[in-house]
Amino acid sequence: MLPGETSLPEAIFTLNAQVVNQLFDELAKDADRWLKNQFSERFKALQVQWFASHSSTCPRCNSQHVIRKGWRKRLLMCSRGQLAFVVLQARCKSCDRTFRPFTSSSGIPTSRRFLEELLSKATDLAIQLPFVRSSRILKTLTGGSISHEGIRQKVAQEADQIALPSLGFDQTALVDSTKVKAGIKDRGVPVHLAIAVEPGPLVGGRKTIKKQLLHLHVGGVEPLRQRLKQLLPKRLVHDGGESYSGCAENIQRCRWHLVHQLKHYLWQDGVAFEDRGFYQDCLRSILWDDEDGRERLDVFIEDMKEFKFPTTAYHLQEARDEAFTWIQNPEFSYMTTSPLEREMRELNRRADVGTRWSQKGIENVLKLLFHKRLNSETRGLVRSR
Repeated sequence: MLPGETSLPEAIFTLNAQVVNQLFDELAKDADRWLKNQFSERFKALQVQWFASHSSTCPRCNSQHVIRKGWRKRLLMCSRGQLAFVVLQARCKSCDRTFRPFTSSSGIPTSRRFLEELLSKATDLAIQLPFVRSSRILKTLTGGSISHEGIRQKVAQEADQIALPSLGFDQTALVDSTKVKAGIKDRGVPVHLAIAVEPGPLVGGRKTIKKQLLHLHVGGVEPLRQRLKQLLPKRLVHDGGESYSGCAENIQRCRWHLVHQLKHYLWQDGVAFEDRGFYQDCLRSILWDDEDGRERLDVFIEDMKEFKFPTTAYHLQEARDEAFTWIQNPEFSYMTTSPLEREMRELNRRADVGTRWSQKGIENVLKLLFHKRLNSETRGLVRSR
């Protein structure tokens, strides 16, 4: 062996066509051992330097007559396995109290057993997958182990600390809701979601949409109304499921939903299935007419009354004042809730797991999911169709 060369275990060459895999495993073990040794040595040296340059105060008597008194062993779990290190202890010569002065400054209180990077990976998995499966995957891929109950608690903690952004001047608020299987009611409870959208930059020659989470909660619609009244968006688009009067300066009813929902009201009025498409096509041509659309809609409503379709006429009459807001306000970049529908599909994918959630549990998961999905600096930008 030449000077400077490193010997490799003979076991690496025992399996045919497995040299690359065996070499990787051996080097990965060496890297983990090096990391753990370096962490222990550097953390110990950091504490010695800190104690020499700071005046420690006794937590019991506030005396600064403090001396070092040995080390205490600690263990922390990370994505590379278990880290073993020591924590500096000190003793107060006035009251004889022994304590660890570096604990608060280092971010490792006595109750902490996991590094933040492992917890972050755990919550990233938990907002996409069940908690138990997230725990198993985390242990398989990283070697760091955290229970599904610990993951659930971390998700709840992060969700409570989320601070949602305010609405920008150029942004449009989109709101929608859907029911998830949670609570005690058979049909579940509604989840109300509000996002801010605005045109994004061109990516690869295609237009993009920039999205931000504004609000998410599980339950009645009133918290969403209160949030919108605080934000007071200049432009608001909704599907017509709830009234948002007074929640925005300009309110637009989603044109796609108006056409789609017409089929249900025509059914209530006894219109045959094969005839409903004709009326939907008529309404679609009216709503996309920026010149005579409003007058044509009034005529269409009167026709519904003459044809004895009272439910359909009432539905259109209620939506009339919000059907053409985009004509009076050219700043409307979106006249439908299409950018929000993609997020609603993601919401249903995560919530529909074949079991019943608690209301607070599903709210925590969904709120953290969309906060990481939309409010991260590197996310929230999607290509428009």
